[in-house]
Amino acid sequence: MTPTMKQQGNLPSSSASRACWWRIAMWFLAFVVCVLLVIAAFFGLLTIAFGSLSRAFHFWMLVAGELGAFTLVYAWLARKRRAAKIGAALLLGALLAVSIHALWRWAGHDRFARVSEDPYEVPYWRYAPFSQNNLLPTCDAPAEFRFRDGVPRLATAYALYPVAAAAVQALATREAFDKADRGYPGCIYNTGSDALFATLTSTNLLHRDAALSLRPSAEQMAEARQKGVNYDLLPVARDAFVFFVHADNPATNIAASQIRAIYSGRATSWRDVGVDFAARLMPFQRNKNSGSQTMLERIMGDEPIMPPMEEDRLGGMGEIFHDVAEYRNRRGALGFSFRYYATTLLAAGKVRLLAIDGVEPTVENIRSGAYPFVTDIYLTTVGSPTGDVARLAGFLTSPAGRRLIEDIGYVAPDGGE
Repeated sequence: MTPTMKQQGNLPSSSASRACWWRIAMWFLAFVVCVLLVIAAFFGLLTIAFGSLSRAFHFWMLVAGELGAFTLVYAWLARKRRAAKIGAALLLGALLAVSIHALWRWAGHDRFARVSEDPYEVPYWRYAPFSQNNLLPTCDAPAEFRFRDGVPRLATAYALYPVAAAAVQALATREAFDKADRGYPGCIYNTGSDALFATLTSTNLLHRDAALSLRPSAEQMAEARQKGVNYDLLPVARDAFVFFVHADNPATNIAASQIRAIYSGRATSWRDVGVDFAARLMPFQRNKNSGSQTMLERIMGDEPIMPPMEEDRLGGMGEIFHDVAEYRNRRGALGFSFRYYATTLLAAGKVRLLAIDGVEPTVENIRSGAYPFVTDIYLTTVGSPTGDVARLAGFLTSPAGRRLIEDIGYVAPDGGE
């Protein structure tokens, strides 16, 4: 047999071997894809059962896109035109569906302005101590109140950051502040009320010596008692808890009883509370243990609050999480916050503050107590304040400190000077 004949005789055997290994590889890949689809189906069902339809939609579109991409790779390797068409249809269909959903969400939700305490949306940097051209009022603090042991580590609710920043600027030197503010989280930790009080008993780098806060919720007080901790609450300022609506809403006044009817679920339209407005009533809430949600609970008394509206949000690492819906300024929306935060930090010109039982949330009505939803703001410590924290407490309740609080935009407990 000639060499040419030997080579020709080996071709069928070599080709059959390659085809066999190719089939084994394809079956293995098919098995892996089936296993992944079963796992995806399981987690998809869990998402639908315990999550939301929006989250389930994104999950299944991700599965469809990955399956389409795999099919395209398979079609390219196996030279299968039909498989290529199927893979392209799956991938493009998933992309189109996600794009349509994003457009629908923007048109019906995201395009409406929101009232948020997100530190990336509120210009807190404009209130940073000692920064050039900041918006903090100046104050010539008496020497007896100036810090002597550095700068106390403070925590502050979002709306109270200007108070903490102005006090530190008045009582500390620039050098002492720069030294204390190095590294995370700095000497003033700006956070939500739901996480604020834990910093006073923390043993890690988030530990704070004092906090500017509202009154703790019943749950936060119970947690402190379990730790054997007693909070010392020193009133240093006052503010109004306000309700607001879209500027197009004809409502200008709402009764406290109507607020309870809305947030208990008994009133489901604006006409139920005497407002001739056809837009759907959308009463927004805040996260549990936040300062504003705690105030709503006090207004509601023993009447249970209906479940809050919820929404899916995109997290910092791309994950989708489900949480209490933030206020969106839709025509029928009803939201709540604190007067200083809503009118100063946000400068929300597209909302209107409502009078409560005919009383506007003005400085005069807050000072006199005529406005029904007035709350004190406290310098909160674990036990009695000492050292520089005691000097801070003395300053905030002194004539100079009260003037500073009034200049910021809050109301001093005794009306200031």
